[in-house]
Amino acid sequence: MDKKYTILIIDDKVENLQYLNNILKDENYLIKATTDAQFAIKSAKLSAPDLILLDIKIPHLNGFEVCRIFKDDEKLKDIPIIFISALDDVQSKVKAFEEGGVDYITKPFEKEEVKARIKTQLNLFESKQTNINLLKQQDFFLKKIIHEMNTPLSIISLNIDNLETQIGPKEQFEAIKASSKSLSFIYNDLYYLIKKEKKIEEKKEIELIKFLSSRVMFFDEMANIKNIDINLDIHAEFNIFIDENSLQRVIDNTISNAIKYAEINSQIDIILDINKDEHFIIIKNGGSYIQDTDSIFKAYYQDKSKNIGLGLGLNIVKDICDNNNIEISVKSENNTTSFSYKIDIKDVIKGNL
Repeated sequence: MDKKYTILIIDDKVENLQYLNNILKDENYLIKATTDAQFAIKSAKLSAPDLILLDIKIPHLNGFEVCRIFKDDEKLKDIPIIFISALDDVQSKVKAFEEGGVDYITKPFEKEEVKARIKTQLNLFESKQTNINLLKQQDFFLKKIIHEMNTPLSIISLNIDNLETQIGPKEQFEAIKASSKSLSFIYNDLYYLIKKEKKIEEKKEIELIKFLSSRVMFFDEMANIKNIDINLDIHAEFNIFIDENSLQRVIDNTISNAIKYAEINSQIDIILDINKDEHFIIIKNGGSYIQDTDSIFKAYYQDKSKNIGLGLGLNIVKDICDNNNIEISVKSENNTTSFSYKIDIKDVIKGNL
């Protein structure tokens, strides 16, 4: 650790402050020490320390209350707090961790133990801050990708449509359209990921037959590249109450996945069905066998045999289904894979076929 870290020590006994200061004086730390908890809080708000050593038994505000004040402050909540106390009972230690402490050192202090525990927590804090910065950079990078992708995708789609109008249908145009839609699909997944925390869902009644028909049309060019037929098989008619964009991510990711792994010259079936008053959307394809049907929903998971895509689509599907009480089951056997989505009965709006 090359950085000069600031450590704030709060203890009501001056001799403890002096002893801790002596223990740490040979380390590359800037030590701030006080017996006044209120002063320590005000000081931290002006210039945040990197770590706090906090006694439990201090007058006016006890250590637990001081810790709570720090954890309730948006700018100070991530500062690691190590409790220091003569109390050695389990209850006090448990409460210290419940209030947000990262460690607990009992008095009398052991010099090497104090130094080791502080170094450990500063290393963890540094790693956490590095990860936070990396995530911020990743978020910025994703936003830049999305911004840069949108305009050229729109231009490609518009010009291909214009060329097709002037020249007529061409096999090359179909390939370009399919590739453009693949990029558009990646764009929509990335957009969902960066917006999902802020997005307010707008649930409404979705006519499933109409909705699913539109998705079949969207994927037509992509399926044609592998000469795959997408078949809409309606065993029962019902509508559901859900956010349309969320439903589209579920259906689109499942169909896209089915196309990627389906055999050439095969068929994908999209089925609406009711079984014993349980309502299902089922998407089946003939193709690769999925060995681990649980891991496929983990972020960035990719089948070892086929390194396809970003590994985000099915993780998005799982996230949306969990938030909408949609139960997922996956079966993969006899060269057929099916994704079954059981809709929560409270979100079903029944119709007549």
